[in-house]
Amino acid sequence: MSSSFRKLHWLGMGGVALAALALTAVLFGPVLANPNDFYFNPSGDMLQSYYVTAFYVMHDMGLRFTGMNYPYGEHFNYPNLQPLLATIMGFLHRHGVPAGRYSVAILNLLGLSSLVITPVVLYAVLRRTRLPVLYAGLLALIIGFMSPQVLRLDGHLMLSYAWFVPWLWYCIIRMQEAPGRWRWYIVFTVSILLIGAVMPYFLAVGCAFLLGHVLVLAWQQPRLRRWLLRLALTAALPLLLFRGYLWATDHVTDRPPNPYGLLVFVATPGTVFTPVMGPVYDWWQAQWPGDEPASSEGFSYVGLVSTVTLAASCLLGTAAVLARRRWRRLGRPAAPLHLRTGLWAASLLLIFSFGVPFKWHGFEWLTEHAGQVKQFRSLGRFAWPFYYVATTYTAYCLYRLWRYLRRRRLGALAWVGLPVLLFWGAEAWLQVSTEATRVMANTGANDFLDPSSSPVSQLTWKNRGFSEFQAILPVPYYNMGTDKFDQAGSGNSIFQAYKASAISGLPLLANHIPRSSVGEAMQHIQLFSSPLVPRELLAHFPNNKPLLLLVTPDILSDAEQRLVGLAHLLVQTPEASLYELPLAALAATDLPREQAKADSLLPTLKPRPGGLFTTTAAGVLVQDFAQAADRRGRLGAGAFYEPQDKFSTLYDGPVPAPADTGRYEASVWINGKTDYGFGNMRVVSHYADGGTAESVVDSRKATEVMGDWVRIVVPFRVQPGVQRIEVLYQNHDLLADDLLIRPVNTDVYYYIGTGARRRLVKNTYSLRP
Repeated sequence: MSSSFRKLHWLGMGGVALAALALTAVLFGPVLANPNDFYFNPSGDMLQSYYVTAFYVMHDMGLRFTGMNYPYGEHFNYPNLQPLLATIMGFLHRHGVPAGRYSVAILNLLGLSSLVITPVVLYAVLRRTRLPVLYAGLLALIIGFMSPQVLRLDGHLMLSYAWFVPWLWYCIIRMQEAPGRWRWYIVFTVSILLIGAVMPYFLAVGCAFLLGHVLVLAWQQPRLRRWLLRLALTAALPLLLFRGYLWATDHVTDRPPNPYGLLVFVATPGTVFTPVMGPVYDWWQAQWPGDEPASSEGFSYVGLVSTVTLAASCLLGTAAVLARRRWRRLGRPAAPLHLRTGLWAASLLLIFSFGVPFKWHGFEWLTEHAGQVKQFRSLGRFAWPFYYVATTYTAYCLYRLWRYLRRRRLGALAWVGLPVLLFWGAEAWLQVSTEATRVMANTGANDFLDPSSSPVSQLTWKNRGFSEFQAILPVPYYNMGTDKFDQAGSGNSIFQAYKASAISGLPLLANHIPRSSVGEAMQHIQLFSSPLVPRELLAHFPNNKPLLLLVTPDILSDAEQRLVGLAHLLVQTPEASLYELPLAALAATDLPREQAKADSLLPTLKPRPGGLFTTTAAGVLVQDFAQAADRRGRLGAGAFYEPQDKFSTLYDGPVPAPADTGRYEASVWINGKTDYGFGNMRVVSHYADGGTAESVVDSRKATEVMGDWVRIVVPFRVQPGVQRIEVLYQNHDLLADDLLIRPVNTDVYYYIGTGARRRLVKNTYSLRP
């Protein structure tokens, strides 16, 4: 490369950077002027990113994040805190730089910095594609600002670093150009490990993209086959290192092996080749109405110009090959090497992002053996490389077409490319400006980490300090991340809990961390179980300090109201009220009282068939599955087990007492430690006239937990004319026990075991150990 060419290259790169900075300032000027005052999104994953980063920087260090899931904490790779960034910020904070207090500003600016860096990286890619400086600069800006990852700015900020994928592609391009040199292999490996330390999804996408190149090069480039092993090792090594690091440092052994979303969070042809948002999307839908919107996880829209270019290339290329009968050219477009291989490798990932082959009929078994692939449940994100390759290919084709027309002295026709570029630029502007409007819709973030703006600051008015409490328990309660439970809390409780925790340094007795421990979640949920259930979590608390109960003005469940009733009020503000909850009050159960009540009541009750005692004459049914083939029972040996994903019939027969009508409930205990979620339970009532009525519950909302078992309850009404009822449970890997059907005003007692192991049970709860 000559010095003049090199100088022109760097001048072009600098110009692109300045232009991108200017456009970012126009679009996001208020954020750049006051970055600490804007919530890119005051809820969901974005709010969580602000909180976990601030808490870690101000109160943690090392590999543990202690801000949620108290008292266990979490490996710091699982919260949305960008481990590499949080480690650097924590170091600065401990050495006098207030990085924690300005976490919101730092995260916002880093997200916007991608809008400047991405066009610069794309410019380097386009120049390797032999495009002239000005044209490459213009297209780098268009492609960069239209990146699908820009749409993550108001959601999952760690995914908004759009330059990561084109940078890894640039490394792959350089490896193909000089396969015998180690330099770019090392740059790729170091880059992807650092990128994986920000967000592991990029590590997976980048390694898969390189492996796709290995397959394509083995097929298309015989001269490069002797370097394929080196390329394959470069792709595999970062994955192995990252997996080994997690294995060596992660203490949790029961993360959910089948997280939700593998075949839900996928890309589709519509999310890649047709508009996904903004005015162009509205116009497109008006012309060609589609089905319900696809998952935003699959958004990787290449633009209408690219869609038309790719379609035209496929048609013209196929026609030319068929006309000349040069079959070997069918999969090899006339383009530079990195575009030919990149298109094929990115297309392989694109097909994978559609959920192929997992969603193909007859390949359901493959999902069961997908292993670590299921942990990257948002397959739609694997479409990102296709966006950058397809748009770069489009830029190359348009330039080649322009040159071809000029050489044929069709200059007037050649300038038709100008409105095409203007349309492409307009699409990019509309998409990024729509995102900018959303990002700048919420201000007031300066107060998020301001100690004086939180209700916890008023504890000092009661002469109380943060150190007198061991954790914050937010109500309405939230616990999400296992894909088994879905205790969603409320927007208020999540916001105020994050704010109070970051300011006070007190961890949260709640959780919103993906793929968190199932067993630990069950212990947390058990805090809201009935008074008949001992609280196992309390034995793991490091001290006897009370909990700080934070209650926001929302509708509370009965279990939440019961918990508030055990505490006493300290502070009341419009945003939230603070209560002191002693551990002794939380630990107390109704078991002694219920045992005494049963001792006095049972002698007055007549035994019924099956050894049941009931407080009314109404019909009841207890099914303990004692004779079932599976012996993993709850209170005794025997339980219903169905390994397949299907509706299982737990009961199908007459109402226990047909003459009874009114409010009933059907309940069953399912094992919460099986490999899949909790599914749903339903009761179907069948009438004499052939009609049916159905009651169903979402089992993820359950709060009754005892050991490894979770109680699912379906309330239903028995109306006159009901002939029989069905109790159905839809789930994969279902292990169920102790089915009970009873009127809600009737208690059912019975004994299990014999001799010294004989125990009294009330409504399937054991009253004696």
